Amino acid sequence: MESNNKIKQCLDKVFGGLSMSWVKLIIFSVVIAVVTALFLIIPFFGDTSFERVGVHLEAWILFAVIIMSNCKKPLESALKVFVFFLISQPLIYLIQVPFSWMGWDLFSFYSYWFKITLCTFPAAFVGWFITKKNWISALILLPVIAFLGLTTYQCGVECIKSFPHLILATIFCILQIVVYVIVFFPIKKGTNN
Repeated sequence: MESNNKIKQCLDKVFGGLSMSWVKLIIFSVVIAVVTALFLIIPFFGDTSFERVGVHLEAWILFAVIIMSNCKKPLESALKVFVFFLISQPLIYLIQVPFSWMGWDLFSFYSYWFKITLCTFPAAFVGWFITKKNWISALILLPVIAFLGLTTYQCGVECIKSFPHLILATIFCILQIVVYVIVFFPIKKGTNN
């Protein structure tokens, strides 16, 4: 029981107990971009769950939720998530340019992430309301959980076909769903009589 309380306290710290200043946000953006670029550059990570961080959305949803849940207002959430994507995504491509056979043409793939970046502003504004931990937060999170569920299924099928391929991505998506339910869904506390 005590370990469950420690896990809950840790989750509450990550999703609402961090100081998300602008300086910390910029550092977070740069660190995430560098790590993601390394996953994309180093051949060892090719065609693995780690490479997915640079190509698919599931990790970026987590980063956005961490930022949103550590903001005080919806506008702050929208601005910070937008700036996070505005810094991290182009930086990932910029770091890869010297190592890619495509060179600067690598930025032709950026249009997808640019559209995602534009969508982060309104999404993070609305998404901030998950911090209320009521039925609205559950309603806001349902499409995210559905997306993660679909991704879990797709990665799980791939994992079964060629085990252990994408097992980490499958587990990562399952854990995200569990964490969001624990942290943001309204749960009625039992009364002791």
